This record gives sequence, C-alpha cells and structure tokens, in this order.
Amino acid sequence: MSVGIYNIPEITSALLDLVLEVIKSSRKVAITIKNCSSQTLENPKTFIKSGTCRKGFPFNPVPTGKGVVWGAHKTSYSTYGTSGVIVYHIKNEKWNRSLAFMWKVPFSYVGHSNWWKIKLYEGLEEANEEFYERMRYEDKPLKGDGNPFSGELGGGWSYVGTMGGAGKCTVEVTITDGFS
Repeated sequence: MSVGIYNIPEITSALLDLVLEVIKSSRKVAITIKNCSSQTLENPKTFIKSGTCRKGFPFNPVPTGKGVVWGAHKTSYSTYGTSGVIVYHIKNEKWNRSLAFMWKVPFSYVGHSNWWKIKLYEGLEEANEEFYERMRYEDKPLKGDGNPFSGELGGGWSYVGTMGGAGKCTVEVTITDGFS
C-alpha cells in the first residue's frame, strides 16, 4: 500500500507516513486530497517545478468518498526542495471546472517555509509552469505550519486542510459540498 486512490477511511496517518518512509530524501511530502463532494475529480495532470516523484501520479478518477495519496521529493544534489501543481478536471452537464492544488517544500528554511494552496477555476487549466506561477502569485498561499485552514472554493464547494512545517511533511485536504 502506498500511492493510489483509497476509500477515505483507509487514508490514515500511518498510510501517509508509509509514503514518506519509502522516499529516501531530506525534503519530501505526502499529499492526500479527499473528495467528500458530489462531483468526481477526473483527468489529473501534474507539473513538478522542482523535485521529482518516486511513483507516477494516480490517473484514476477520484469519486465521492475516495481520496488520492501521492508523494514528491527533492531531487538528489539539487539546491531546491519540491514544488508543483496537481490539476483535476470536473466536467458534467453543469460544471466545466478545474480543481488545482499547489505545494512547496523548500530545501533551505532560511527565509522560506512550506506552503500550499487549493483553488477552483472555471474551465480546463493545464498543469504547466505558467499556471504554477500564476497560481503561486495571484493569491497568497497557505503556510505549512501544522495549523488547519478552511475556506470556500466557489461553486458551492469548500475545503479544510493542513500541512506540516518540517522537511518531511504531509498535506491533508478535504473537499466538501457546502461552506466550511
């Protein structure tokens, strides 16, 4: 068990710790996005600005009641940590949107910190460097300091999530219908 799509009750701290354990790097992150909304997250795409991944991103849809688990890490001998963006498409008779998640775990914490962001966009967004930079600078990202954050995503969706502040950390985000 490690990277993949799981029923939400199966996504535990032990599972996320296992993802971190198999990654041999000083800067690494285990990410889970749990889908408690009425929509299905489909056609995931990733862009890794810095770092790499040991396993490919799970390509299966994430229906209601499921969550994705994945990990990324610093590239050996690099002076950068790991950062990137994941984009899911949500399309049906009412929706044509993209759910985007961004993370950053720096190599050096001198003047830097962990951060993350989740946002819902109209239309299909591509996971690429231009989108990563746009997402990074258009709104302030959330600090990875162990504190929980929550908010509205638009379209009747909300989120609650947290990210640890260490070089080996987890990010847990839950998407729901309604407002937090």
